[in-house]
Amino acid sequence: MNKKPNFLFGSNNYRVLLISLVLLCFGFILMIGGGSNNLTDFNPEIFAPRRIIIAPIIIIISYIGVMASIFYND
Repeated sequence: MNKKPNFLFGSNNYRVLLISLVLLCFGFILMIGGGSNNLTDFNPEIFAPRRIIIAPIIIIISYIGVMASIFYND
C-alpha cells in the first residue's frame, strides 16, 4: 500500500515555473522609477530603453515560460 503520490506537475514544471516567476518580478522591477517629484515637471527618464524595450521583453518571455510550464507534460 505504499503508493507514491501522483502530482499534477513534475519537477521540471515547477523549476520552469519558479524561474519564470522570478524573471517576471525582475521585469517589473526594471520598470520601476522615472517619476518626478513635482507634478508639473517632465522627466525624460520615463522613456529609457530599460523601461520601454528591455523590461517588456523580459515580462513577455516570463509569461511564455509560465504557460509552457503549465502545458508541458513529462
